[in-house]
Amino acid sequence: MATVYLLGHPVAHSLSPAMHNAAFAALGLPHHYETRDVEAERLEDFVETLRRDDVLGANVTIPHKERVLRYMDEAGEDARRVSAVNTVVRRGTRLIGENTDVYGFERAISEPAAGKKLFVGGTVLVLGAGGAARACAVVLLARGNNVRVASRTRVRAEQLAAGIEVDGRRPIAVGWPTSDDLATVEGVVNATPLGLHGEDPLAGIEIHENFRVVDLVPTAVATPLVKRARAVKNVVVVDGLSMLLYQAARSFILWTGRDAPLAVMRGALPRSL
Repeated sequence: MATVYLLGHPVAHSLSPAMHNAAFAALGLPHHYETRDVEAERLEDFVETLRRDDVLGANVTIPHKERVLRYMDEAGEDARRVSAVNTVVRRGTRLIGENTDVYGFERAISEPAAGKKLFVGGTVLVLGAGGAARACAVVLLARGNNVRVASRTRVRAEQLAAGIEVDGRRPIAVGWPTSDDLATVEGVVNATPLGLHGEDPLAGIEIHENFRVVDLVPTAVATPLVKRARAVKNVVVVDGLSMLLYQAARSFILWTGRDAPLAVMRGALPRSL
C-alpha cells in the first residue's frame, strides 16, 4: 500500500480524501489518501518524506502551492508556466512538481450550466493572487481573454501580473472591485479562500443579469457567492466542486497511470455539480 498526502494549512475541510479513496477502492488499488496540516516552517522537511517507497505523491493546497516548487527535482510544463505546484509525483527518489489546476479550471469553464460558453474573448476579473489564481490567469489569457487581477494585498496582484505572460499578454493588477468595476467585466473568478467559512468575497456588490461567476472554493454546501449568483436571472455559475473534481482526476492519472473513475469520484462529492 502507498499513501498520497494533501499538504496545506488548514486542510481539515478538504473533500479530496473521499474522492480519491473512493477511486482507489473502485479500481482495487491498495492506496490511501490522507490530509496533513503542515505549517510553512515544516513544509521542506515534510516534502522530503515524500521520497519514501510507501508514498505515491501528494496534492498541495493553500498556502504552499508556490513555495513547494523550490523543493521539486523537476517541474512539469504547466507548473513552470504558473510557477505553482498542486500535485507532487514521486518517481524513484525524485519528486516531480505538476500543476493540474490548469487542466481542472479549463475543464470546469468548458462545461458550464445550461450549455452556455464562458469567457469568450471578454474581460474577466480574477480575485486572488495565489497558485489557483495564477492557473486561472494562464488559462484565460490563452483563451484570448483580457484578465484583471485583484488581491486584498495589492502588491500580490502586481507580482502575479508581472510574473505571468501568455503570447505576449499579461494580466493587469487592479484594486478590490466595486459595483462599478463589476459592470465593466464579463465575469469573475473567485480564487481566494473566501467562502470556506461562509464569507462572500463580493459582499455588498450587486451581481447583474447575464454575468458569469466561477467560485473555486469547494465546500460541502454551496458558498454564499454561488447561492447569491444563482438567484440572479441569466447568470451562469460554476462552483468549486467542478474544478476540484477535474484537477483531482488529472492528479490520479499522474500518480497511478490509470484512467480516473470520474463517475465514482463525482459520486463521492457531498452534492451534485
